[in-house]
Amino acid sequence: MHRTPRVRSRGRPDRLVVVLSDIEMGAGGALDDFPNSPWLGDVLRRYLDPRYDDVALDLVFNGDTFDLLKTSHKDTWPHHVTSDVAVAKMSRVAAAHPAFFAALREVLARRGSRAAVHFVAGNHDLDLFFPEVQEVVRGLTAKDERVRFHGHQFELGRAFFEHGSQLDPLFRVEVDQPFLEHKGEKILNLAWASVALLDVVIPLQPLLHHHDRLKPKKLVLELVPEVKELLTSLAWSYWTRDWWRDYFGAKNPVKRVNWTMLKEVVWRFAAMDVEVGTQADFQRMMTEDDRYDLRMVGHVHEPGWWSFSGRRVLRTGALRDEFVIDADGLVQTPVNKTWAEVWMSGDEVVRAYLVDEPSPLRPPGTMPLSIFDVIPGVRALLRPDAARLEEISAQEEQERKEK
Repeated sequence: MHRTPRVRSRGRPDRLVVVLSDIEMGAGGALDDFPNSPWLGDVLRRYLDPRYDDVALDLVFNGDTFDLLKTSHKDTWPHHVTSDVAVAKMSRVAAAHPAFFAALREVLARRGSRAAVHFVAGNHDLDLFFPEVQEVVRGLTAKDERVRFHGHQFELGRAFFEHGSQLDPLFRVEVDQPFLEHKGEKILNLAWASVALLDVVIPLQPLLHHHDRLKPKKLVLELVPEVKELLTSLAWSYWTRDWWRDYFGAKNPVKRVNWTMLKEVVWRFAAMDVEVGTQADFQRMMTEDDRYDLRMVGHVHEPGWWSFSGRRVLRTGALRDEFVIDADGLVQTPVNKTWAEVWMSGDEVVRAYLVDEPSPLRPPGTMPLSIFDVIPGVRALLRPDAARLEEISAQEEQERKEK
């Protein structure tokens, strides 16, 4: 096909795209990683300011908007998630965050056809694939095409949006198969790492929920080594169940799950390793694929920016609550909230940047003053010394076999 040489012109912006990820709204209380939905509602209402009246407004929630993975159902964390279970979890989260949905309703009502809300699924809210869950969200916002569910990814002109978990081999799922059949019921097709977390780590949330929010995680595990010991012990007990290995071996014969991989999942959850191999994928796609001038991702809870010949990857940070501890673990400093603004003219990306803002404080009584308060509870769950030594020896032997 003949193409005429030209110089691309971006022109005056006619659309503002606001991109937020990793909010992880839970079911309320101390275990909820985002108890400040009134603050988020105020952030969204800023874009109703008259200075934005001459541009269309797109609000993109780029994955892990809702922490449905860690939201319990009837005091358990099932990994056979049916539509009924997913709706029940979504309803609990919605009931805990009315201010968020009120703000979305207001934005859509006041902006009319010049506003849209987009949801991308992340590894914490794959439940959004259920049409029944989508109807719950639409019922709380707007029951029309302005509220859109895109699955794992979507594009607006030359801007591409994905959460990032599909680039993470531990949490990647089959794009074309969001559901499985189990005993005549349709259940969510979770990544094997998510299933392992549901069985091993997430039931510890009543005890360790705040430590999941602390950074740097390597320092946390050094200051409170009992946490790492407990997680490793529970992971080993889980791994040594033959039915577990048989289940995953049958489900995914091309990728054998071994003890080393399971331990990595548990430690990754505890350590929140921000470089999970995805940065190289971002850079490769940016340099090899010129269809997009901008790629937006989240997932690893650290803001970032990469560029190559006018193309960019922007990574939004987490909006959920996180804290940085000092060297002795006695001072906790809230991590700033980071999201993105993307200005577009038609299909062209005119400019894009990250917005960084101080975090609101958590409500009183929803976090411990000291990170060491959990130690008695953790020690109570550890096995006797002799059994732990025997277990460690068995783990080391298994790791030698897998090398």
